[in-house]
Amino acid sequence: MPELPDSQKKISKGYSGNLGYFRRPHYWRRLRFLCFSFVVALSVFGVLVFGKWGSPKKFSPGPLSQNHAHLVDRCETCHTGSGESLSAGFVENIAKFASVSSLEAMDAACMKCHPGTGLHAPQTWNIGLNTASQGGLVHASSCASCHREHAGPHRMALPSSQTCTDCHGSLTKLHNSRTQPTQPPSATAGGQTVDLGEGLRLFLPPAHAPEAVAAFESFAHGHPGFGYENPEARDPSDLKFNHARHFRTDIPQLNNAKLDCASCHQPEANGVFYQPVRFEKHCQECHSLQIQQSLPNLHIPHGNSRTVKLFLAGLDSSIESSVRASGVTEPVAVSLRVKEEREALQRRGLSSINDLEKRVFLQGDPQDLGGERLMRSGRPKFLTECAKCHTVKGGEDGSSPEVQPPLIPTRWLSKGAFNHQPHKQSACTDCHGAALKSKLTSDILLPTQQSCVECHQPLTSTGKEGVKFSCQNCHHFHSAFTPSVLEAAVHTAPPSTPVPIKP
Repeated sequence: MPELPDSQKKISKGYSGNLGYFRRPHYWRRLRFLCFSFVVALSVFGVLVFGKWGSPKKFSPGPLSQNHAHLVDRCETCHTGSGESLSAGFVENIAKFASVSSLEAMDAACMKCHPGTGLHAPQTWNIGLNTASQGGLVHASSCASCHREHAGPHRMALPSSQTCTDCHGSLTKLHNSRTQPTQPPSATAGGQTVDLGEGLRLFLPPAHAPEAVAAFESFAHGHPGFGYENPEARDPSDLKFNHARHFRTDIPQLNNAKLDCASCHQPEANGVFYQPVRFEKHCQECHSLQIQQSLPNLHIPHGNSRTVKLFLAGLDSSIESSVRASGVTEPVAVSLRVKEEREALQRRGLSSINDLEKRVFLQGDPQDLGGERLMRSGRPKFLTECAKCHTVKGGEDGSSPEVQPPLIPTRWLSKGAFNHQPHKQSACTDCHGAALKSKLTSDILLPTQQSCVECHQPLTSTGKEGVKFSCQNCHHFHSAFTPSVLEAAVHTAPPSTPVPIKP
């Protein structure tokens, strides 16, 4: 069979005895090399010349975001070494750009404008770890791992939920990040209140065991319960309060209305949180500290044990001031009235400072007998003792009584945020329904994670479209509290024991 004109066999015969053909010079090969060298040299020359007289913005991969729009002509703010002349240290800058250390330089530039920015909230409990090691633990080697610049002129996009679930969806990554306890030990088994200053008190739930860490897919699928849902968690407030009792029908009306949640719980001006319950504003109307029925404007001060003792020690002066405030000003009449009021107190067994302190702090008036709270003509005690609601130490053995501060938490979520404003269309009992039957101070009357999922998921159980459920809606990667502040608060806060009360 004759060979085909272009068969491999025929082509190979053409190179017989000529195997060094590729080493012989050829004008096309030489021309290609010269063209390539010329283009490379021209490119380098162009970069150097442009770096000297051109605009650095030409090197930008895209427009700056709205967040950093004011830095559009100041590349050197973030990219250290990129001065007016890019040709200076060109080789050094290229090598730096190709290395991981260049990211550290950019991180340092970020921190100049964002000082004190911590890393992942749980990781801030790892007291003693520096920023770099924290970044390694949570697989965030630099700011640019989550924050992408030069992606458009709009506001810089927050990291997606997928960024979070890359770690939180992997049990291996979660365990690898827990090189140290992720939460300081609580002073009590049920949790602790930590005073952060400026009226903020944070509830720290009992620490979970390392093996209790759970990987999850999303808020609606596998997300663990909130910290206060720990079976061991208890409200650490050192205050005796019975919610169910205040919903009963025999409770007197306030402002011609039956008591409800809004009687004591009012939102702050911005609607995000609720105002702390204050005795003077929410309790005094029903629980008066009036010491003498004939002197309606004379009340025992509330809020400080020392102030109460000083008031009782100078009770005669306080009675005189109250008498004068009632319209009696003639000196002899004032003196007689003060004497009458003092004798009335003595008839009630309040003769000495010690008697007064015992009644005010521990016993009330009339004092309890046989474990029962005495009633007079169907009315409650005239003077309710501090110990009715507060823990009082001392007094019975002759020592000076001291009222323990209630330490009521104002923030219950230590790893997330909550805003009441978007939930104002819901009734209080939709999320805090347990308050209607709660008789114990230690009850935590907050919604569970599963109750939140009923709305915060792509599709609700009724087939309606759910509301926001991304990680960013509740969590912030950067901690709001620094490790030093939290550690100091935990070590200085006195432990508190929840006190169950009788209905």
